[in-house]
Amino acid sequence: MSLLAISLPIITAILCHVLVLRFSPRLGLVKPNFQKKPILSSYGLIAFPYIAAVIGVMTLLQRVQWHYARLYLSVMTAMWILGAIDDIFGNRDVGGFKGHFKKLLFERKLTTGALKALGGGVVALLAGWSIYGPNPVKWLLASAVIALAANTLNLLDLRPGRAVAVLFCGLGVTCIVELGHLIAPSICAVVAVFALLFGIADSRGRAMMGDSGSNAFGAALGLTIVLSAPMWMLPAIAVFAAIHIYSEKHSISALIERNRVLRAIDRCLGVR
Repeated sequence: MSLLAISLPIITAILCHVLVLRFSPRLGLVKPNFQKKPILSSYGLIAFPYIAAVIGVMTLLQRVQWHYARLYLSVMTAMWILGAIDDIFGNRDVGGFKGHFKKLLFERKLTTGALKALGGGVVALLAGWSIYGPNPVKWLLASAVIALAANTLNLLDLRPGRAVAVLFCGLGVTCIVELGHLIAPSICAVVAVFALLFGIADSRGRAMMGDSGSNAFGAALGLTIVLSAPMWMLPAIAVFAAIHIYSEKHSISALIERNRVLRAIDRCLGVR
């Protein structure tokens, strides 16, 4: 294996890092956080290229099976692109599934949020088919887990450290229920390492995951559940769906503030 083949993905990721930081103000990626401080609103644009580069190098070195590398990278890349479109070109005048689809159905305007939802659904269906195609029930369950997991992290990316904590909670629970026997553990480890590295800035309130990050990390969580813990797909759907249904009419942050236990846990995740 040539040194160029190994170093090129890493160099590309570093270049993406530099370019995003350099042009983030022009792209509208510097926005006020909940404390009204200007921060990078989408570090997912930087984090995912590193994840893709490391997984690519590990695949070249035959440390990761090509089948799983292709699955994770194709799904995460598609979700990342959809999230990036929303981060760069979207606005927050409309929120929630209901708001975006009302805009589409009644005003015939395709918002970037609706595009992300529709595109993410298609990506999830294709991913579910590639894993459980011959079994229609598992196919639909897997697709639902992937799509809901991706958007759940997006819903929780409202306060520092919250989305990262849910990612680790999901990965941890999956690992526990499967007694540590994960499919493609090296890929899961790469995702976890970069989530932790970038999560430091997140928890300190210096950057937000953004739609690009929440979509990509959430898709990785969904794929891990689908591949490693298929018997737990239905409970996962129930949890993710409950969060979505609640968030359509209520504030998750307000719920956390009202509950003493949730508030105490939330305070440990990052600055408040």
